[in-house]
Amino acid sequence: MMKRFKFTNTNLKALPANTAESKTTELEFSDTECSGLKLLSGRSGSKRFLFRYTFKGRKRSIAIGRFPDIDVTQARKIAVKYRNQIAECIDPKEERDSYKQMPTLEEFFYNTFLPLAKKKKKTWDDDETRYRLHCKSIASVRYDELRATDIQAIQLALREKLREDGQPYKPATSNRVLALLKTMGGLAERLLGIPNVANRVTLLRENNVKQRFCSVEEVQAILRECRQYKNKSAGGFIAMLFLTGCRLNELRVRLYSDVNWEQRTLTIPQTKNGTPHIIYLTDLMIETLRSVLRKQGILTSFQAVEARR
Repeated sequence: MMKRFKFTNTNLKALPANTAESKTTELEFSDTECSGLKLLSGRSGSKRFLFRYTFKGRKRSIAIGRFPDIDVTQARKIAVKYRNQIAECIDPKEERDSYKQMPTLEEFFYNTFLPLAKKKKKTWDDDETRYRLHCKSIASVRYDELRATDIQAIQLALREKLREDGQPYKPATSNRVLALLKTMGGLAERLLGIPNVANRVTLLRENNVKQRFCSVEEVQAILRECRQYKNKSAGGFIAMLFLTGCRLNELRVRLYSDVNWEQRTLTIPQTKNGTPHIIYLTDLMIETLRSVLRKQGILTSFQAVEARR
């Protein structure tokens, strides 16, 4: 039986299966038209293409696919592609294996980025929500194949997308999503050695940011509305947010023991960046706290605000 001949789909179909008496598991045939292209025929009659080559003095092989799922023309094209890689000093097997090991964005986010964020960031759940709501279009993309245009497409889509209340998303929302992808890209750059393409996309101008101080009349009006609000705990909570400048979660989870009435301080043991913070209370802050604060075990009544939000 000839082991070297010009492969055609017809003559490959006619090849016999390997015999049970054979010392080898598979019969091997070589294509005379394409150097290195082989066809292996097993004892069950299954046939598969293989490419054999030598790279830096080492003999290697890489599977191409099963026949007839892949025909002769396709197999030759793949073999030629592998030969071209070898000519550029690229090992096609290592190149393919590294491709398989490269995570998709979804895999990298949930297996690498999010576990680290949970240990370092108090607001990791915001990152998870932004990714889940706005980044699904690139979830299946391998990270080394991500392009700046893919990220810009998300930015453009957010300008057309509507929130649950029917209102369009603000530029600030788009910028928070982009900031997340930039941070993810920085971690991928350090761990996977790939460029951070998100850095090529610029942030949008945030036209809904107010950058001025409230007037005396505005301050009085805000505090007046807080005092008159039907839910005293919620009104006091909003007033304290306004007076202290605390983040919502920093104030909401405060314990009764965090308030030192004698020294007129409110202690936040751990802020968003992981450091403690002491707030010195004014007369108005103390008055607001005393009007709504009562001992419920060790928790303040501010805890109830979140339950009714």
